Amino acid sequence: MKIKLAGVMVLGWGLVFLSGCAKAPHLRPGYEAPEEVALGYHEAVRWQDYDEARANVMPSAQAAFDRFVADNSKNLNIIDIDVQLLDLAEDGYVAHIKVKRSYFMTPSVNQQEQELLQTWKLMNGKWLLSGPPF
Repeated sequence: MKIKLAGVMVLGWGLVFLSGCAKAPHLRPGYEAPEEVALGYHEAVRWQDYDEARANVMPSAQAAFDRFVADNSKNLNIIDIDVQLLDLAEDGYVAHIKVKRSYFMTPSVNQQEQELLQTWKLMNGKWLLSGPPF
């Protein structure tokens, strides 16, 4: 009887764990935190690796990203980036990220500071930037 009860308890905990994974993507193996993905995106923009950065933008926002690149690629020079997670939705599929960046726009050499508030969404296991600001 004890073995049967133990088996039922193990099965019950397994079902709880698996149902938790369906609702909590951060419990899945290989999960990458949204702030890590956002930092990678901003580092790619910083070093003008726009193809890499674009891979982290939702398809519906890629045309706007392409306009951002066309407007800024020749004169935007990012000096420093600080990425912070503001909040993660209860279901784990939407993250709000705050980005502070220092930059200058050539031909000026005056350093400027900018704070961006971004929304990132988990789509098919990958965090993607949902739209501007880029």
